[in-house]
Amino acid sequence: MGMASEDLLVTLQILPGFFSNCLFLALYDSVVLVKRAVSLRCCRSAGPGEWRRMLTSAGLRSIWNSFLLDAYKQVKLGLEAPNSKVVKVPDSPRWSSNLSNMTNVPPGAMIANKEECRLLDFESSDRPLVVNFGSAT
Repeated sequence: MGMASEDLLVTLQILPGFFSNCLFLALYDSVVLVKRAVSLRCCRSAGPGEWRRMLTSAGLRSIWNSFLLDAYKQVKLGLEAPNSKVVKVPDSPRWSSNLSNMTNVPPGAMIANKEECRLLDFESSDRPLVVNFGSAT
């Protein structure tokens, strides 16, 4: 019964945001529809262009799922950070030189190539932990 009541509580918490998004999409579709009707009445030369509605069942499912993902996320403000698995990047001159200069990295953090370690293995009380999720593309 505990899990069902938690799901009900989450559902009740996200309903106002979900309905406000639905209302916004309905208003947006109404404005676009009125603009199209006015432009077709004034200018007969404007052909029937394609109009994609915003308020669709697929759109509603997407909004609902995004609210659910946000409600069930692991990271919560003020709580302990999750200790996610990370993979060490293969040795490169930049990685090796930076790692050898870091004297306060715990031994568990320096793991052989392509082996998993934990994010908080790199944590230290005397410096902030900065994680860069960059891309080379």
